[in-house]
Amino acid sequence: MASIKNSSSIQALTLALAGAAAVVPNEAEACTPGYCAYTDAWQGLEPINAQAIPSDGVLLLQGARTGNSSEDDWLDKVELTVTRDGQPIAGAVEASGVRDVLLWRPAAPLEPGDYKVVGGLDNPEYDVVYEYCAVDLELDFEFSVDAEPSAPLSPPQVGTQPTLSVRESDDLEDLVCCDGAMPYSYAFDCGGSGEYVAWGDGFCTGLRGFGTLRVQVSIGTDLPQSTSALVMREVLVDGSPQRGELVDVQTAHLTKPACVAVRLTNLATGESVQSEESCHGDEPEIAAQLGDHAIDPGPALMQQCSQGAYTCELLPDQGRWDPDNCAPWPGEEATTGDPTEGPTTGGPTSEGSAGSEGSEGGGESEGTDGPASGGADELVEHGCACDSRTPSPFGALALLGLGLLRPRRRRRPPG
Repeated sequence: MASIKNSSSIQALTLALAGAAAVVPNEAEACTPGYCAYTDAWQGLEPINAQAIPSDGVLLLQGARTGNSSEDDWLDKVELTVTRDGQPIAGAVEASGVRDVLLWRPAAPLEPGDYKVVGGLDNPEYDVVYEYCAVDLELDFEFSVDAEPSAPLSPPQVGTQPTLSVRESDDLEDLVCCDGAMPYSYAFDCGGSGEYVAWGDGFCTGLRGFGTLRVQVSIGTDLPQSTSALVMREVLVDGSPQRGELVDVQTAHLTKPACVAVRLTNLATGESVQSEESCHGDEPEIAAQLGDHAIDPGPALMQQCSQGAYTCELLPDQGRWDPDNCAPWPGEEATTGDPTEGPTTGGPTSEGSAGSEGSEGGGESEGTDGPASGGADELVEHGCACDSRTPSPFGALALLGLGLLRPRRRRRPPG
């Protein structure tokens, strides 16, 4: 990467291995998304800069809504009548470029003084189950206009705070297990909660992880409130803007080394300025953990397992491990001792484990530091004894209550 001014150092570094405990949605998240989640409607719409608008400004309306339609789809559903001293003021409703924010733009610069607004938004019609989620909205409020136009923009002052998070993969092909665990995937669909990975006895952890550098970006503008309220803040990652916001603290999610800057845009005048870039994640120890990469399961296995670790092939089209097709991990040539001897020889150490970070979860280990195993036959037999039945929905519900269901995470960069 080219050298950029203000290349930042890591101010805060947190390595979060999500596999240390199963990540389970709470009951409300898993089973009660609410009826309104299935509608495309606005539940509210309020002015956010009514106290003071520059003479060359626009009126901003921010709402709460469900659905994935764009703001442009709603422009013909909103009707506003703006008057001053009873006289109508010409203007039109537009999309602002900020999610859930609409704007009313006057046809000519506004005179200082007080204005009155009445109007509403027409939501779609739904049947009785969803009708309370899509009630038509009524608007009735006033706003004030300053004598001065918008203040000119200058490049913002930007502060950054990076935090590294590594989440282990829950894909069945990326797991290593011990003590009879036989993982399987299960679509626990109660309001769109998605796919989970579960097992009964034993312990499983990931061989791969996905690292994200979350960069908290603080934005200082030194603008008067009337102008600041009109300014969209955009975080640029290697020049590409994230979704525009009106707030001074945002987060960039990096899955590879990248440079971050902030662009300010006055939504009324179109004036725009940009900060200098700061670069993040190019330190070798950080870059190696970004995106999809191998991770070392050794410490977790050493802490949790009493028997040797193993992996198994998947049963075709069944979403579960095949207990009759398993092999010791990291490989039969690296095993030693008896699997019943306990964690002294039954699990990998942090130094001698072959699955160190940067490897593909395989390799060789010298001496007796590797995970102990009596061979594939014993591991398969142990696995069958603990979990040879077909998973049932009732078993999955019981595991959810015990905290053993884990949301299945795909190795994809965030969208």
